[in-house]
Amino acid sequence: MKFKWGSCFILFIVIVITVFGIFEKRTYTNIAEDKSYLDELYVAQLPENICLEETENLSVNLPQVPVIIRVSVLGDVEHIGGTSRQLVKVEDVYKGTEPAVGQDIYLTCSRWSLSLYSEPYSIERGFVNIMEVGEEYLVFIENQADGLGEKIPVYQVYVENAFTPIFSYQEHENNICETGGESTYVKYNQVCENEFFATTQKGMDALVGLKKEMIEKYNEK
Repeated sequence: MKFKWGSCFILFIVIVITVFGIFEKRTYTNIAEDKSYLDELYVAQLPENICLEETENLSVNLPQVPVIIRVSVLGDVEHIGGTSRQLVKVEDVYKGTEPAVGQDIYLTCSRWSLSLYSEPYSIERGFVNIMEVGEEYLVFIENQADGLGEKIPVYQVYVENAFTPIFSYQEHENNICETGGESTYVKYNQVCENEFFATTQKGMDALVGLKKEMIEKYNEK
């Protein structure tokens, strides 16, 4: 009898988790179907002291990441459950053996998600904007992620602390938006043309400087 009740309880938990996952996925999907959904969200800007610390560390550590690739973006951001991803094509491989040139892959990151559980609702990006379809980016990959049955492989972008090291080969005008108070969150539509999100010009300059350093380094290869 104890075994029977234990089995029923486990089955109940599995059903609850499955239903919750389906509801969560539908919630994110329904929001993303409205192309203006980003206008209603907030996004965080990286404080200056963290910009300076992260860029100093990443300048040394990024070349040690196992996989470094150049990709072109094939699809807009997708929100799946508690994370986000984008479809890209591998254009060049600077370090590592997989993925291969010409392969389509999904990129995901532990810092990418929609936060819809409490207001203000936000999009979390690791202080780097959504990749633009048709543009090329330099990407540092940590490992291949569990694709959960996906035919297209999924790769996890490297994150050391807060900042997601993905760099566009295009130049972008980065707007610094005043926040006021302790929060660093601003309306996404105020900084939607940015490549990076930072609270001060000094912090932004550090992020842009790291981008230029890495792109110059791997353009030579």
